[in-house]
Formats: sequence, structure tokens, C-alpha cells
Amino acid sequence: MKKHVIKFKMSAIALLSAVSMTSAIAAGGGSSAAEPSLFPERTNTLFTNVNVFNGTENKLYEGLNVLVEGNKVTKITADNITSDGATVIEGNGKTLMPGLIDGHAHLMISAHFNSVEKDMDLTDMAYRATLVSKRALMDGFTTVRDMGGPAMGLMRNINDGHVIGPRIFPSGTFISQTSGHGDFRDRNDAGFSPSTAGDLSNFERMGIGAVADGVPEALKAARTNLRNGATQIKIMAGGGGSSRFDPIDTVQFSKEETCAIVEAAKDWNTYVGAHVFNDRAMNRLMDCGVKSFEHGFFMNDETMQRISKEGVYVVPQMWGLSPDLAKNPLMPADKLPMVAKLQEMFGDYGERLLKNNVKVVFASDYVGVHMDAERARRYEIWWRTQAFGSNFEVLKQMTSTAGELMALSGPRNPYAAAGKLGVVEVGAAADLLLVDGNPLEDVSVIGATDKWFGADPVYKDITTINVVMKDGYVYKNNL
Repeated sequence: MKKHVIKFKMSAIALLSAVSMTSAIAAGGGSSAAEPSLFPERTNTLFTNVNVFNGTENKLYEGLNVLVEGNKVTKITADNITSDGATVIEGNGKTLMPGLIDGHAHLMISAHFNSVEKDMDLTDMAYRATLVSKRALMDGFTTVRDMGGPAMGLMRNINDGHVIGPRIFPSGTFISQTSGHGDFRDRNDAGFSPSTAGDLSNFERMGIGAVADGVPEALKAARTNLRNGATQIKIMAGGGGSSRFDPIDTVQFSKEETCAIVEAAKDWNTYVGAHVFNDRAMNRLMDCGVKSFEHGFFMNDETMQRISKEGVYVVPQMWGLSPDLAKNPLMPADKLPMVAKLQEMFGDYGERLLKNNVKVVFASDYVGVHMDAERARRYEIWWRTQAFGSNFEVLKQMTSTAGELMALSGPRNPYAAAGKLGVVEVGAAADLLLVDGNPLEDVSVIGATDKWFGADPVYKDITTINVVMKDGYVYKNNL
């Protein structure tokens, strides 16, 4: 039985530059053998002598062998595995774990909002997004749920092998009411009737956000996203810190508008996620059947208990309650006292979510210069371990629980045929990391750091993530 043992000394960059012509077609893609592709060569892969974190249990299963055939995990055993022609990766006691999942990111918004609005067009955003996507994958994030922005084309080109990046679950244009968190028009651009309204914002022109008022406009915005390939719908149901005309305490979209959008998503067998912060808004959203709450920091325990009972997922970027947020160059000085007060009032948010049995999913959710976003993602992993008090809880939020949320897209999931995401088990998707160390004891081995804006702004490889496999393809091997 012939086996090929990997003992690469080439860098990740060298590996990625060795592109080949391939007839393989990624899920949701349409490449043909005649087109150039960035897919690495895919062979069956055998990981030997690995300690497995399966994404669901607070333990490592030691000394296992794991076989990947095509794009699925097919065997996990302590016994020897014989596989004809398999490429062997010798684990030597390293940790094999699921690829990480970012439940809320914006791959196509890679600049400060003011720059997006005044100085950029869609090609600027798209070129930057290719770099953002590649670095996310190299950091071990094999799946990203993109919660706002024109990411459908990026998804298609990753699936087709023209761009290196994670699986993307795109929401498309986030939907906002007038004066909502997605209304980025200048003050005089919003008239009182269609005949007096001024120019669209760049956010609308480029498909980042859409302003919709009333049931017909809300339905059209939702259906347009579904037409364009959204895997779920994103609405703005409350105020925020980064927008000009919507105080953070506000409730946005009427019940009729919200329920209409949810029904449109249900008609396509998928769901709605909502940017939201306060109890009144969250209860209105649950009345209509919204399935994920993005942020949600200011909820009380009664609302948390209803969220748990109804199986709603909460997807918070916990850095929003971090003292390091004050160092963010985008944070207006006049908002710092408010931020400090909210952090004092809701600093136990993570503990209360766990106490009330709420399903929580990891979110990096940084919009701005992509180097800051990359630093925010690594900081977020560490900060969550402080907020939730458990490495395992955070790892679960990045793997199995996040995988459950991805599956809510049902038939709109372009990767359903690949298998279950966020776990290491037979039949699951072959999205895997080989890590030098035990992340249950030390999350720095997957890139976590206690530095955010004080971290080096230059992107550096996470050397303890030795192997990144997505869909059965090895994109990184620095053994």
C-alpha cells in the first residue's frame, strides 16, 4: 500500500503559490477544468497520532488516527488505518480540531466608514476583501457568516477557486429603516418623500446597506437579497455606536415590517438575524420569529430566559464590553463616558448568558481598516475567555455551536453536501486544524492575544496553527 508522507519545509506562501489546474468544483462553485484555480491538489489525507478536540466535549481524545477521504472525515480510530495513496500528516501528539467559525464578520467592509462613503468604490472593497479572506483562512477560520455587505461575489469566487478564503454564509445588504443603523446618508440626503429625497449613500450604491420603510419596501429588500444568494437575512432592529442618526436605545422596524421580512425568509426556508441591543426590541423580534441576535448586550435575565426557551442564538462581539474599546481610533471622544457606563452596568453579560443557558456564537464584528480587524479577531478570542471564564466555552462558540447556527440556513446553505461544520466526527466536513498545543489549556495556540490596538499592526502567521484544511484541501502546512 503506497502512502505519501508530508514533511514540507515550504512556507504557507510557497504552498499557496503552487497553484494547479484542477477539475474539482467547490460547493456552490462553477469552475471548469479549463479555468485557472487556486485550489491546492486534493488527495485523501491521513492524520496520524493526533489528540482530537471534537468541538463538543471539554476533553482531548488522545492518540487517534483520522482519515479524510474527499471532503469528509471518514474514520476516527486508535487503530492503524491503511489507505491506498493517502497523504500522511504525522501529528506527533498535536491537537486536531474543527476549523474555526466566525459567526459575525464583514469581509467586504475593510475601511473606515467615512472612507467608504467618500473615497471608495466597489473595486476598492473587493480587492481588499481578497486579502481579508485569505488571512481569515490562514488564521484557521474556515467558515465566516458575513452579516452585511456585498459578499456574494466574493463567496462565488472563493468557491470557484479564484480567491483563497473561508466558506462564506452571506447576508447581502443589511436592511435598515430610515434613521436606522444602516442609514448612512448625509443629513440633507433624506427627504420626507421619494420626490424630495437626495442621493443614495455609498453604502446603498455598493450594496452594503439598504434603507426600507413600510412592508412593501422591507419585503422587496429581503427578497432582493434572497434572489442574489443570501443564506440568511440581516436587519437593523436597534441603534448603534457607529451610526449618526440612531441612538443606541432606539427600537427599529415596526412589528409588521419585521414579521414581513421573517416570513419572506421563511418562504425561502431560511431565517433572519438582527442587530439589536435592548429588551423591547428583542421581544418584538422573537414575536416575529427572528433566530439570531447580534450583540444584544443590554438584555435582562427575563429576556435571556425567553431566548433560551425559544432557541435563539446570541452572537456578541465581546470586545464591545472591553476597556480596550476606548483605544479604538474610531470611537468618538464624546461617546467614551457612555461606553464606560455601559461596561460597568453590563460587565457580567457573558456570565449571565451562560447562567441562563443561552446558545452563544463567536463574533469578531470589526469594521474598519483590515489590519485592525485582524488584531480585533485575535484579541476577541482571548477577551471572551475572560468574559465567559472558560476556554472550552469559547472554543465551542467557535466550532460546534456556530456550526448549528450555520445549519439554520437549510437549503440556502451552499455547503450542505459537504457535511456538518464545527465538529470532528465521521461524516463531518473536512474543515480541520492541526495545532501545536492544547487550546483547552492555552488559547494562544490558535492566535489569542491580550493585545488589541497595542499589538503589532503587521500581519504575522500564527505559527502554532500548523495545518489548515478546508473542504479536504490543505491550504496551509508549516510543519
